[in-house]
Amino acid sequence: MEMGRILLADDEPTFATSTAELLRLEGYACETVSNGEDALQRVRQESFDLLIADLEMPGNANLALVRQIASESGGLPVIVITGYPSVRSAVACIELPVSAYLTKPPDIPELLAKVKSSVTRFRSYQAMQRIEQRLAASRQEYTELAAVRELAGAGAGADVFLSLTLRNVMGSLTDLQEIGRALAGNPVECHACTLLNCPRGAQLRNAVQRTVDVLEETRRSFKSKELAELRRQLELLLATN
Repeated sequence: MEMGRILLADDEPTFATSTAELLRLEGYACETVSNGEDALQRVRQESFDLLIADLEMPGNANLALVRQIASESGGLPVIVITGYPSVRSAVACIELPVSAYLTKPPDIPELLAKVKSSVTRFRSYQAMQRIEQRLAASRQEYTELAAVRELAGAGAGADVFLSLTLRNVMGSLTDLQEIGRALAGNPVECHACTLLNCPRGAQLRNAVQRTVDVLEETRRSFKSKELAELRRQLELLLATN
């Protein structure tokens, strides 16, 4: 399975070719460009999990590429690599969302470790965003379903809305478990509550709690064993934290 998509931006052909091949051997899909302008265009057009950028290449003067990526790429991590390290450039990178600042030639184990951690964090961040969006959509569907019931009576499209909502919420729980396994670094089953205890997981916990609240508010309108069981499972999930 592909471990992630990496864009390597460097104007030294030998370094770019050898590093890209190393990353491919590790299981990553790696594309290369030779300047900042091409790198920015590729990031805008395609989906990557990591950008590795040379500090001195054309189009990255004063970290111009890194600053632009930070402002418009949705959190794409960047590893800066340079053959001319300096305190000034290192401090500038600290002030930007840079995952690592490495010198050429990089220590291979260190480079691979930084790449792996950067890709893992970004993929987990993206998955958590998708879960939050799915939970928000589920809450909205419950609200719409309740409104339809009030206006049109008990049977108005309830089965369709119920099926969709159940799929969304249970799908979110499955996604949480998948992220937990990824963060744990092994295929062993990992309960979603592990993730709900992390700082950003507080947002997911609040979203799940709101879904439970809506289920409780609408239980008299929708006398459904499936909804009751869903509420029970969500309450158990929250109670374990």
